[in-house]
Amino acid sequence: MKKFLAALAMLAVFITSSIAFAAYEENIEDDANLGAIKKIAVAFPNYYKIEEAEPDIYDLARDIYNAGRFTSSREIVSYEDVASAIRRDTGIDIHSLDVVEAEKVYNQNVGRYADTYVITTVTNNSKRPWLFFYLYNAADSKLMYTYSIQSNVLDKSAKDYGKAAEDFFKQLDETAKKNLSKEERRLLEEKQKAARIYKRHVEKVTYKTGKDKVDMVRKK
Repeated sequence: MKKFLAALAMLAVFITSSIAFAAYEENIEDDANLGAIKKIAVAFPNYYKIEEAEPDIYDLARDIYNAGRFTSSREIVSYEDVASAIRRDTGIDIHSLDVVEAEKVYNQNVGRYADTYVITTVTNNSKRPWLFFYLYNAADSKLMYTYSIQSNVLDKSAKDYGKAAEDFFKQLDETAKKNLSKEERRLLEEKQKAARIYKRHVEKVTYKTGKDKVDMVRKK
């Protein structure tokens, strides 16, 4: 039987989440060892842009990657990096394939570059969007963890989709802590602290220079 953890948190989630008054729900598969995850690859989202303020699908994939890179204690691998690695190692350009075939090739090969991958589904056909994050084992494509989030202030925008992705990566880290030893928890918390410091540094660079934060940090 699946472990089921759910939280409908108004003010409580406001304290720990970047989106105020958010309601989130998470599900953990019985055999999933979230504490053992080292690399998370960002797979192509299930998403269709319907409003001008929303990002296009490639920008959404990039924003999910950046959200993880700035908040997660794990190493995050972008969709483009995996696509490039697959092209290098197999000669297959998944950008030239239809969506179904590209997903098939991605799933067959992503285990070379990460131990898990996350697929984001955005349901945006009503007033407020609902985002789902499905985390899979890259070795066998078995579902490990599901996180979904809604909010009365979550808009259909790149900014809010990015914040929702940050909440996913943060909650994944918090949930993973529960089954770790004291020493493993300490190491995870150190990684989380380093990720937060890195994010603050990047935001400070952007504020002072007005230049692209990722490129500025890479040059240092």
